[in-house]
Amino acid sequence: MPSLTSLTLAELAAGYRTGTLDPRDITAAYLEAIEARNPALNAYIAVLADSARAEAEASAMRWKEGAALGALDGAPIAIKDNIDLAGVATTNGCAFGPVANVDAAVSAKLKTAGAVILGKLNMHEAALGATTDNPHWGRAQNPHRQGWTPGGSSGGSGVAVAAELAAATLGSDTMGSVRVPAAYCGCYGIKPTYGLVSTRGVAPLAWTLDHVGPLAKTPADLAILLEVLVGYDAASPDSERIALDRTPFDPSNLTVGHVRQINQADMHVDVRDAYEAFLESLHRGGARIIELDWDGFAASPARRAGLLISEAEAGFALSDDLDHRPERFSDGLRDMLNFGRTAPAAKLVKAERQVREVRRLVRNSFIEADVIALPTTPMPPFPFDGEHPVTQADFCAPANFAGCPALSLPTGETADGLPIGMQLMADNGRDFGLIGLAGAIA
Repeated sequence: MPSLTSLTLAELAAGYRTGTLDPRDITAAYLEAIEARNPALNAYIAVLADSARAEAEASAMRWKEGAALGALDGAPIAIKDNIDLAGVATTNGCAFGPVANVDAAVSAKLKTAGAVILGKLNMHEAALGATTDNPHWGRAQNPHRQGWTPGGSSGGSGVAVAAELAAATLGSDTMGSVRVPAAYCGCYGIKPTYGLVSTRGVAPLAWTLDHVGPLAKTPADLAILLEVLVGYDAASPDSERIALDRTPFDPSNLTVGHVRQINQADMHVDVRDAYEAFLESLHRGGARIIELDWDGFAASPARRAGLLISEAEAGFALSDDLDHRPERFSDGLRDMLNFGRTAPAAKLVKAERQVREVRRLVRNSFIEADVIALPTTPMPPFPFDGEHPVTQADFCAPANFAGCPALSLPTGETADGLPIGMQLMADNGRDFGLIGLAGAIA
């Protein structure tokens, strides 16, 4: 019999509906798992046990009375600690942070859907990095190997799903921060279409690139969460009215693009082998594989342009703390933020033009291809105590620049047993089709 913490969101909802499962028991099982395993994994910054039990009690009554709020009612969820939750501090992965007066838009939607909020999750400091080697809260550990990074910046979000410390989680993604942890931890994660999910109440890194997205055990669970999260937010300047195209992709009648310039980039041998096997499996399933030429594209310079924009926007967003509460930040982060907020306008304009050119290349790809397939990262997870590759976000950043949905799915392991993730990108508004495709080929 599967453990209670191994059940998917879909299985939980089915069990609650028939009365074979109870939200109180499921929540208790997760809290016990957190108590037992979080000291070693460090996925959580704050565990909200009392409020979680109360929310589970209320959910149990709704299910008993036939008044459940939907498929997410009673599901134990955890959120990244850059997302406001009323009455709880939002540290943003920094030394301290203000107690939120109101919920972020996504937190409010989770509560309205009846979710049980287990706590706030560890992250890379200010979301400006991809290792979750946090100087204030400690390292979030990859559940597949202690001492190795789970990715970032939503590292705790990936750990909590993979280690069964939450049924699903929320993260944020500016240049891969949902997808990198999903790949390194061996779970599913999606960066939605830009503006589809409100970022109101989420500590900004780069307003022009920030997204909120779910991580989960299965594609079906991603869909359950995303259904709750989507919707135009009139109070958010970054929200957009997105026309969702829910037409499913047919794996046997699919045109898949692979990018010549990505193929020529440096990759770990196990990632390259997994990528070739992934494309071959799509071809065997009936897909037509075509080569896309992103003329002039170079992954690392494009990623560096996105990083400069992120540093500049974050430096502006956090300028008051930089000036009046500098002790909130590590020395390294202060240097990055000060560099960003003093960057010459000419450099920022150049970076923005680079980002827009990548956006053009990606969006034009969907004239020829239904989806783009590429590795989530050029490398598998790596140890904290060693050289940290700077190219982790090279293959993720283009989707942020284009604003298109991008999903990371687990596709095997390295020779020494570490997870490898592949990435699928689709045109704006094809989020649910992308999730369905991941489910069809899983």
